[in-house]
Amino acid sequence: MRFTEQDYLAYVAAFNARDYKTLETFFADDFALENAGFKVQGKAAFREFYAFFHDYIRETVLFRGFYPGQDGFVAHVVIRFEGLKDLTPAVLAEKGYPGMTPVNRGGSADVEFLILYLLDADGLIRHIKGAVWVPER
Repeated sequence: MRFTEQDYLAYVAAFNARDYKTLETFFADDFALENAGFKVQGKAAFREFYAFFHDYIRETVLFRGFYPGQDGFVAHVVIRFEGLKDLTPAVLAEKGYPGMTPVNRGGSADVEFLILYLLDADGLIRHIKGAVWVPER
C-alpha cells in the first residue's frame, strides 16, 4: 500500500486540527517519532507527548512538498510554533525533552523541516524522523 500526497495532506489536516484519533489511524501500533534528541515509541507515548506539548504550544504544519520513495516518503514542511504558556528549558528537561527549543508565551517561530516517514508493509507509518534548520533570528 502506498502513502500518497493526498494521504499526507489528510494527515496534516488532522494534525493541525489536533484530531489525534484520526492521526493514529496513519500509524503502526509501535511506530516511533524521533526529533530533537528524544524518541516517542508507540501510540500511547505519542498521545502523552502531544497532550503535554500542545498544552504549551500551538503547532501548525505548513505543507511545502511531498517526495515519495521506495520505503516511505519525505515531507518538506514549515512548522509554526506559537507559545500558549512559557515552555522553559527546566520544564522541557523535567519532561525528558531537553533538546527541544523553548518557546515563551506569546512568542512564535517558524521552523523548516524535512521529515522522513518510513512505512510498514501495510502502508502505515512505522518511523518518523525530522531534520531541521535552525530558525533565523
